[in-house]
Amino acid sequence: MRILTLLMASFFLTSFAQDPLSDTIKKLDSLSTIKKEQNPNYFGFNITSLMSGIITTTNDYNVKVGAVYKHNFGYKNIRFGMNYLTEGSNSFYDYYIPLNTSDTSILYRYFESNYHHYDFRIGFEELRGYSNTRVHVGADLIIGTGRQDSRYFHRLFVLDSTNKYALTSSSNDQTTSQFLRSEGNRSSSYLITGIDVSFGFDWVLNEDFLLTFQITPQFNYYIFRSENLFDPYQEYIQFGDYADFKLGYMDLNLIYKF
Repeated sequence: MRILTLLMASFFLTSFAQDPLSDTIKKLDSLSTIKKEQNPNYFGFNITSLMSGIITTTNDYNVKVGAVYKHNFGYKNIRFGMNYLTEGSNSFYDYYIPLNTSDTSILYRYFESNYHHYDFRIGFEELRGYSNTRVHVGADLIIGTGRQDSRYFHRLFVLDSTNKYALTSSSNDQTTSQFLRSEGNRSSSYLITGIDVSFGFDWVLNEDFLLTFQITPQFNYYIFRSENLFDPYQEYIQFGDYADFKLGYMDLNLIYKF
C-alpha cells in the first residue's frame, strides 16, 4: 500500500508539472481560461463497500459508505460529503490468548473491537487533463461523531476421543464455568475532527456519468466524550483524547453530472 501511494504521488507531481491542457490541440497559458463545465453539478455515491471483503486479503478491513456533492468552477471543484466508516471482518475475533491449560483442555480469552464513525466533509479538488481520463488532488476538513466498541469473552476447548480439541460450552470446574459465563465490554464516544487528502483518477463514461477512483489517507483527532465500561478482569487501559492516521481508504465513486 505504501509503495502504491508513493507511485501515485509521483505520478500526480509529474502530471501537475506539465501543461494542464496538454491534451488539447491549442496550448494555453493560464488555468483561468478553463471554462466552467456545462453540467457543473456532481452527485454520487461511494460504491467501494460493494466490494469490501472481496478485494482484500486481510481478516479486518476498513469499510466506507458515503455520498458526495461537487460543484465545478473550471479547473477546481468544491465538494461536500457525508460518510459512515466502520470495520469489516472475516472473523468473529481480532486475537486471543490462553488463560489456562491442562492435559485435556485449553481456556482462551478472545478480543474483538470495531468502530462506527459518522462525519461531514467540506473541501476542494484541482483537476488536470481534460479527455476521457483526468486526475485530481484534493483535501477536506472533517467533523463528526463516533463510537469505539470492544469486548472480550471466553471459549473452552476439550480433547475429544479422536485426540482433537473441540469447542464446548460448559465445564464441571466452577472457576472455568464462571469464565465461560462472563465477558467484558467497553463503548467510548468521541467528537471527531481531522483532514484528508485525496489522489484520484476520473474516468468520464459519457456526458452524464463518470467513475472516480481515489486513495484518501486521513488524519483524525478524537476528542473523548463519554464511556460505558464493564471490565471484570481489568483488561482495559483508560485513555481519553488521541490521534490516528489511516492510509487504507480507497474510494470508488459513481458520479452523475447535471
